[in-house]
Amino acid sequence: MMDRKRVESALNVVLGIAIVVFGGIAAKTYYENNYQPKVFEQPEFHAAPLYKVEAKVPDATDPEAEVQADNPHATFDPWLAEHFKAPVDLQGDAPADWTEIEASLSPQSCGTCHPQQLAEWQTSWHHLGMGPGMMGQLVDAKDGMVKACQRCHAPNAEQYPRLKGSEEGATYQDNPSFDSELRTEGLTCAGCHVRDWTRFGPETETHALGSETPPELLEGETADSEWVDPNEGLPHNGFVAKGAYQEAVFCERCHDFRDGEGKVLEEKKLQETYQEWRRTDAAAEGQTCQTCHMPDGAHTFKGIHDKEFVQTGFEATAELKRLGDKPLEPLEAELTITNVGAAHRMPTYTTPRIVLIVEQLDQSGAAIDGTRQEFMVGRETTLSLSKEVYDTRILPGESRTLMYSAERAESATGLSARVEVWPDEQYRKNYENWLSTNMYGDEGSAILKEAFDAATDSRYIAWERSVDLASQ
Repeated sequence: MMDRKRVESALNVVLGIAIVVFGGIAAKTYYENNYQPKVFEQPEFHAAPLYKVEAKVPDATDPEAEVQADNPHATFDPWLAEHFKAPVDLQGDAPADWTEIEASLSPQSCGTCHPQQLAEWQTSWHHLGMGPGMMGQLVDAKDGMVKACQRCHAPNAEQYPRLKGSEEGATYQDNPSFDSELRTEGLTCAGCHVRDWTRFGPETETHALGSETPPELLEGETADSEWVDPNEGLPHNGFVAKGAYQEAVFCERCHDFRDGEGKVLEEKKLQETYQEWRRTDAAAEGQTCQTCHMPDGAHTFKGIHDKEFVQTGFEATAELKRLGDKPLEPLEAELTITNVGAAHRMPTYTTPRIVLIVEQLDQSGAAIDGTRQEFMVGRETTLSLSKEVYDTRILPGESRTLMYSAERAESATGLSARVEVWPDEQYRKNYENWLSTNMYGDEGSAILKEAFDAATDSRYIAWERSVDLASQ
């Protein structure tokens, strides 16, 4: 009997210890899950490759078309595939009876008759395509690198210092038609509109598609005396209307890398904006790149650097979850951003970051050191482009949330939630690295320092809200 009581007593002691131990563990777990501040860490999230995302339409005109993934231009119109060769062929000799303005590739010459388009283009990033960030890298660059970069940034052959012949075994030679001033103009009017001195453009009321060509006569028919050439008497022989100018596929060659071009990380190309667009409801509804970036034909090409434009692409909400004014209780809030207007990933490409930031404020409205938490929305890669660190970009309709949790500072009287846009963040990091190693020499570094300063200064606040904690 005595042995049984001893055993029961021992069991009770063990049970008591177990209750204390497991009760403590449960209490600790409950505290950690509900009260202990959780410092937000950038998620190692990798957005899915596009082939796993349903395409709404293969191109802007024929939902049943079989798209050539490596050349959607050829799928749409063989003319377009030829139009965007790299580099664009030299224009050659202009017609002998043309005026100096007609025979010029200068945007300023085009502006003589198209002043609005010139003024808009001068504010655009197409005009800045050969800014200090690009020019600093091309100081003493090899010919192959110049060709790879200028294919989009300054595509006309007259903008290339050296050219390579098309015949087998040809080497690069100095370009006798090189125009150094035209080169620094970036993607000019001619880059999209002039080939072999023929101007091309979108259909207009006076220039329907094919209207510059006489109607084809059937056997036995005579010429239609009512046909009038819409280009008769116009400067530079008018222009040829092409439907591609109003289709998203027109923009593809410079805003998508094709197979074999550039790096592929996590089964995604570094740049594939056109392919992102194809997978959106906007594409299915007939909205194109031009719908947002060239409204009413505007040549401003607004994008990530334009605050008001970017603000139309997202919605942000901030919600205070806990005040953090009770014992052991952390201060908690949520800041959420949703892609409601960008018809591609937001942001597209690897360069920009959209940054969700929450931090505590003191009575003067100043941020309190050590209370800031942030969530980067973007695609981070190593500077060598060898690895994707994370890809948190947002397809249309998707959201990302910063769940803020921190100990409330004694001096905290407010909470700030904001969305900052850093348009040139990846470039800024590259410039900083190149400057630290003098990779491009003294001349290139002097130019890149200007690019670094501009990239740093390009940041802006796109959305901001603050909460007075004392009033809650």
